[in-house]
Amino acid sequence: MLCKLFFLSAVLLGLSLSASAEQPLPRLKLRYGNKVSTLSGEPLIETACRGVGEFESECISTLQSAPSDQKANANGLTFFTLRFVMDHAVNLTVDIKKLQISELSPLLQSALNDCLDQYNPLDDLIEDATNSVLTNSYSEARKFIDAAMTDIDECDSSLKASNMEEKLENKTGDDVQLAKNLKEYNVFLKNILSAASNILKAN
Repeated sequence: MLCKLFFLSAVLLGLSLSASAEQPLPRLKLRYGNKVSTLSGEPLIETACRGVGEFESECISTLQSAPSDQKANANGLTFFTLRFVMDHAVNLTVDIKKLQISELSPLLQSALNDCLDQYNPLDDLIEDATNSVLTNSYSEARKFIDAAMTDIDECDSSLKASNMEEKLENKTGDDVQLAKNLKEYNVFLKNILSAASNILKAN
């Protein structure tokens, strides 16, 4: 049972890297209209991930794994980032469905079902964001990204409520750990979406 429940921890640990150099990062030089940052490579990655949240170093390592041609410009890196979240959201829903949910506490069962409901629309939202980037509609793309993060927040709220109730009942073990792992994964994916939004922000 534990092997099934720790799949998220393994993903997070695999992405963990040390933070990059402590030199001041350049600000994104963005313009209104149909242009985004002219930065590329490491400066673009570091600026996109700066301040996204607790998984900032993991954000940097994730974006560093993008193909060279996608790291070469803002649009390409945005496509990679959005696709990364989409793929992992799909994998997450598949993994949740593989769990023996009936063996978990009723509170956690309800929270997981809520999460599935919230994650199902992510594909469409991220696809809409990608299409908006293709047409240089960056403000529209950010709206879709914000909506995707709101869905993840809803999942997170359900998990938080479940975990708090479990602790109040002095329960420990697999259920509590699974909720904790899922919450961390939600935060990680939101950090990656924040990076995509940062790339598209205009000053």
